[in-house]
Formats: sequence, structure tokens, C-alpha cells
Amino acid sequence: MRDISFSDLDLLSINILVNLYENKSATFVSHKLNVPAPKISRCLKHAREVFGNELFIRKKHGLVPNEFASQIYPIAKEIIECSKNLQKLNGMHELNPTHHFEVAAPDLISYPFPKVLLNAIKNAGKDISFNISSWTKHSIHDIISGEIDLGLCCSKMLDSIKDTDDSLNAIPLKKLNKIFLVCQNDHPILKEDINLESIAKYPFINSNIGQSELEPSPFQEYCQTQHIKLTTEMNLTGLTGLFEYLRSSQGIALLPYSSIFTMINNSQDLHVCRLSDVESERLYMQVKEPNLYLVYSDNNKDPNLRWLSSEVRDLVELFLH
Repeated sequence: MRDISFSDLDLLSINILVNLYENKSATFVSHKLNVPAPKISRCLKHAREVFGNELFIRKKHGLVPNEFASQIYPIAKEIIECSKNLQKLNGMHELNPTHHFEVAAPDLISYPFPKVLLNAIKNAGKDISFNISSWTKHSIHDIISGEIDLGLCCSKMLDSIKDTDDSLNAIPLKKLNKIFLVCQNDHPILKEDINLESIAKYPFINSNIGQSELEPSPFQEYCQTQHIKLTTEMNLTGLTGLFEYLRSSQGIALLPYSSIFTMINNSQDLHVCRLSDVESERLYMQVKEPNLYLVYSDNNKDPNLRWLSSEVRDLVELFLH
């Protein structure tokens, strides 16, 4: 690697490198950062020139980081985190600080949010900035501590969220009572009648995307109550990891988010279909259906948080049918 001077680096290129490493999809990163796809390509080209290395290998299912990119990633990630901390420190000394909000939400829901939210902020004349990160098992505690201002999470029990801390507010937004099957494009189940019993014959991937906590899926609970043998092959919480695993296995995942159709449209080697209402009703007659909740702390008194919450609720209605 040739010598690198700080003047060669820019934060956008570093941020794009970090997000490409974590998500492996230029399209997804473009939506997440609200950066046009051509600019993503230019910044990646710039990073390759700066480091004198290809960094990523393009394969049919996305950009795969090489060994050198894996070495750079933790350093680049730290630079981005330091940049965020500097912005927060600068905001503490401004006379009229921008109202900045940290939002956590499942990737499957939030990827179209940035562009729409930015337009809403502009049209409303609000002095607001925001950052959207993936919901994790730690997000509830981050909301309590104030690290995250607003969250969207999936849960079967409202009380399990509220009981975590007295300051938490959890507003139910939508019942997630539809089921979407995701598998390889040439999976043998696509040639069969798809029902709960036929799904259970194949390796099951438990995907806790956007869950308030790691817990068995409704399908796992159903199989247990009905004494149906089910082999759970993997537990995954990330969307990218789930897609990669499904591409190379006979596994099946069941998700409650209709927005999965939009994500799979960009992938030629994965298939998604909605289970019939009959099968969904059979399942949810035996186990409790999950809900999508809007979560925030009452300790956050910023009036703009209520406005942002309202906009996020509208986006859920728009993108989650």
C-alpha cells in the first residue's frame, strides 16, 4: 500500500466504505445514506485509488470485502464514530443548535426513510438532523440511556417493553400478522403446496430482525405447540447475513415485513412470497401475533421528537402494507 496523506481522505468516502463493508450492497447504502448511486461509485473509486487496492470484489449477490478491506474497516469505523462525537461536541457549544436525533429501526423498514424524511424536514422548515441505525438487542437500553431518541421494534408483548424502564413509551403502530417466506430462487418448496407443515420439512432460519429482544419466532412457537418437528439451522439478526445464508443453503426464513418484496426485487437469486391468509390465521390462532412499536423515552423533552415521531408513523403506513 502506498503512503496516504490525510488530505487524500474525505469522511463521505470513509463512511461509504464502512457501510459497504457492513451491508455489501451499493443500492442499500445509497438509500441509507441518501447519496445518489453514481456518487457511491465515485467515492468507492476514490477510496480504491487512495489505498491502491480493490477493497471489494463484485459478485452476483453484492460487493464482498477482501482481506485488506477487513483490515481497514475497524479503523474507518472508529474515524466515523469520532466524527459523530465531534459533531455532538460542536452542537453543545452552538447558540442555536440543530436538533439532532438518533433513530433505530429494522433495515427492512427504514431503508427508504432518509430521503422522505429529509424532504419532510425541508418542507416543514424544521432545524432537524437525524441518523438512522439498525435496531439491535441493545437498542431498548440505548433509548433509556439517551443514546437513541426514537426506535421502531417488533415485539409480541407491550408490557415487556414498558417494564424495562418507567420512562419508556411504546406506541403500537401495526399488527404484523402477515407472513412472508424467503428462500433461494430455485428452492424445492416452490414446487410444492406451501403451508406450515411443508415449511417445517426444511431447515429454518430464525431471523430476529427488529425484535425488542432475542426470542423464538411465532413459527417456532407454533411448531412446538403442535408437536411438529422443526430443525432451526441458524439464528440471525442482520438482513445482509440472512440473505447471504439463504443463497447458499436450503434454509427458509419467515418475516413479518411486506417491505421485503422491495428488497428482494434487487436480488435475482432469492425469492419471496406471502403465505396465504389461511396459513397465517392457522399460525396466529395458536401463538400471539407480533406488533410494530414506536418507542421513545419520556425523559426526552424536545418538542421536535413528537413531530419526528408523527412523520415516522406516517412512513410506516406508507411502506409497510
